[in-house]
Amino acid sequence: MTARRLLPINALLGLCTSHDINPSPLADNGFRVVALEMPLSSDGTGSVVADVILFHEASAHLVICEAKSGANVELDQARRYGGVTPQTIVRATSISVPHAMELSMEVLYVGLEEHTDRLSLSLSTAEVAYPLLTVSDKTVRLLRTEGASDHLQAAVPMEGVNLVAPPTTYIAYDHESEDAEFVNPVRSQLVKVAAIGDSTVTVRRLTEGCCTYYPFYGRAARRQLLKKVDSAIRHIAREHPETYQCSLGPDREDTIVRILRTPEDFDARGRTQAYQALSRRSRSRRQPQVDPNQLDLLQELGDGDDNEDDEAEERP
Repeated sequence: MTARRLLPINALLGLCTSHDINPSPLADNGFRVVALEMPLSSDGTGSVVADVILFHEASAHLVICEAKSGANVELDQARRYGGVTPQTIVRATSISVPHAMELSMEVLYVGLEEHTDRLSLSLSTAEVAYPLLTVSDKTVRLLRTEGASDHLQAAVPMEGVNLVAPPTTYIAYDHESEDAEFVNPVRSQLVKVAAIGDSTVTVRRLTEGCCTYYPFYGRAARRQLLKKVDSAIRHIAREHPETYQCSLGPDREDTIVRILRTPEDFDARGRTQAYQALSRRSRSRRQPQVDPNQLDLLQELGDGDDNEDDEAEERP
């Protein structure tokens, strides 16, 4: 479900990313991503949270993007976007704009191609002239172009952008995803940390490793991401108490993870098996209780003989 919800955002990021497998016309025409999930005040009438904000630096032009995976547009939200000013965006994102440049902006809705008619109708009902970017596995099209800037129209041709492959998943999970979706990515990051021999790592560092676009998120979304990664690492530490230990840092604003044992401590055979065990994805079934008299996981893997069942489980 998360992948579908994030598909419009990932498609937009792909258009702004050079050297993607698909064409990147927005990047080629000078647009870049400056923020994700950014709260913006709206002319004293409330606020909106822009899913993505783009900046065309050469012309000091801003594009605030609202992504929709469904067929409905919130009419009040669409109207509130019209009350956002370029100055509000600059203050929120702290982007640098040459003083001699006059700021301009537009609102862009991004949705799935299958919902084109409903999205277009809703935007018309809201009486806003925002352009609409539609996404499928094969094509990206810019519609309602009468409300689009010249910069946007120059980047996305009338015939649309043909994709070589479905949009790349730059963001596989975000601050709205279930906590469980973070466990395996965090597990992979911990294995990387262990492999380079670090004895400690912070939750913030793990979050930055798991979430490529972490620095671009607004403050509230960043806090949510940190909470989800913190929850994931505590789950993993409960699974492997002899390997990981969590504690609050001196300022009590970040969690520090101590790596008590690493696979690097073992010989080549034990090291490989230990990495496999720590990287193994969580299972849905209830984990069995560990007998405290048994050896810990890494010791068993490092000192024991090969196990045919383990080897079979690792085969594709």
